[in-house]
Amino acid sequence: MIHPIATIGLFTDPHFAHLFYGDRHCEDSLHKLSACVEIFSSRGLDTVINLGDFIDKAEDKHTELENLNTIRGVFEHFQGSRHFVIGNHDVATLTKSEFLAGCGTATEKTYYAFDCHGVRCVILDSNCHRDGRDFSEGDFDWDNAWISDSQIAWLSTELSSAHDQQVLVFCHGNLDGRLWNGQLDPHVVKNATRVRALLEDSGVVRAVIQGHYHTGLANVVGCIPYIGLRAMVVGPGLDQNAYAILSVFEDGRLELEGFGKQPSISISADGEITS
Repeated sequence: MIHPIATIGLFTDPHFAHLFYGDRHCEDSLHKLSACVEIFSSRGLDTVINLGDFIDKAEDKHTELENLNTIRGVFEHFQGSRHFVIGNHDVATLTKSEFLAGCGTATEKTYYAFDCHGVRCVILDSNCHRDGRDFSEGDFDWDNAWISDSQIAWLSTELSSAHDQQVLVFCHGNLDGRLWNGQLDPHVVKNATRVRALLEDSGVVRAVIQGHYHTGLANVVGCIPYIGLRAMVVGPGLDQNAYAILSVFEDGRLELEGFGKQPSISISADGEITS
């Protein structure tokens, strides 16, 4: 049996709050995440990445921080390293600094990179205005999100320094280029074309893993696979849970093992997606 060089737990869009609206059973995410973390812990994963919208939206900071503290307590049952991609709902009532502090993260940076057994993991922040200002406590439009110029400059340097490492990119806002009603899908960041060009030119990006689009997706753009995970918040009860384990192999293959409503996906060394 060929063992992966890195294993990464993934979940997105718990939207935890004491709310229920549409198909979003926000309170149920507490139990869903608990089941998710139990599996991640039993499998001895290297790290877990939360792809954003950890919380939904409260009317005041006090309630929001209480919600964040509650779901953080569940996530912290995973004893390995934990990483946070910021989602738009995470800054609906809080600043980015307040959110990250409430998560107890080891870093105050909203975008950064880390190594996982030789695999370079790049965390991006899609919660910016066109001029680069941060989304913050109500000052945002979820469907008008950008990757800031300063972040793009950083990303260019980061990719150039990867050399022969496999690189995985993680972002809440979507970076593929699909259309909706003849226009750019509102879940896609406005300057995604510019970011994709950078990723493609680097020649080192194995895949982009996304949240935000609750039904999930899997497609290839410019020879790079874009995988969107199904939202944890969708549907009532544990039967409607959704999360995944990503295994990275030395030969470039990726295996996404889906749980609950999240489909499993295989990505070949040349970027071909099969389910």
